[in-house]
Amino acid sequence: MKRVFFFDIDNTLLDHDTSQIPSAALEAIAALKAQGHVIVVATGRAYGHAAHYIEQVQPDFSITNNGACIRRNDAVLQQTPLNAPELQALFALMAKRGLFYGVNDGMTGHVSAQVPQVMTPMESVDIKVHHDLTELGGDVLQGWLFFDESLDAQLIPELLNTFPSFDYVRWHQTAVDVLPKGVNKWTACMHVLELLGMHVQKSLAFGDGLNDMEMLQGAGIGVAMGNGHPDLIAVADRVAEPIGQNGLAKMLAQLQVELATQ
Repeated sequence: MKRVFFFDIDNTLLDHDTSQIPSAALEAIAALKAQGHVIVVATGRAYGHAAHYIEQVQPDFSITNNGACIRRNDAVLQQTPLNAPELQALFALMAKRGLFYGVNDGMTGHVSAQVPQVMTPMESVDIKVHHDLTELGGDVLQGWLFFDESLDAQLIPELLNTFPSFDYVRWHQTAVDVLPKGVNKWTACMHVLELLGMHVQKSLAFGDGLNDMEMLQGAGIGVAMGNGHPDLIAVADRVAEPIGQNGLAKMLAQLQVELATQ
């Protein structure tokens, strides 16, 4: 019976220790495709930054920018840009507080300063950055704020109240994604399911980070990687072994046996 498999990239498909998607994972996904299942990559990365890995997986759909953009092959099906005036006001507040910020243009990061609390998270996902925010124009699908997670309890509620067009998801100790309100990986996944005419219970989602939370909770089966965030592991239906131990391929093999009997 056909199902839809949603896969995060970083630390789910992509092993940051080797900078590669394990061959066992690619082979397991190719086997799913051969059996008629639908494959979807769902990442926080922009398309340009994810394209190399998307090309390796060859999914039926790609969800990027944490749900703000959905593609089928090269065709954009849906895009949700950030509210530009409100984003400018948010960045002005960050500057007033002595904090840093930036945006993703699809290939490159444009940031307010090249300091350690900005560069460390950017380098962790191999994003090239420029200190040239004033020159950026056009729609923005993803913004960033850079401040230590120790400020979350105080600052995040203030931002949610002051800038109601946005949601905020932490993805690094010093980095937070700015997302369009109510847009996340799972809202994009649901759009894909609607296009396919498939029920939520026929979906499986795999992830490791806080930006995968809604996706794992919404899917019929949510699988967290063993190397994932503790809060995500706590809500997952299943926990795979860590990526460095071929956890994704092993879990897919286990699930195929289970699902074949249903």
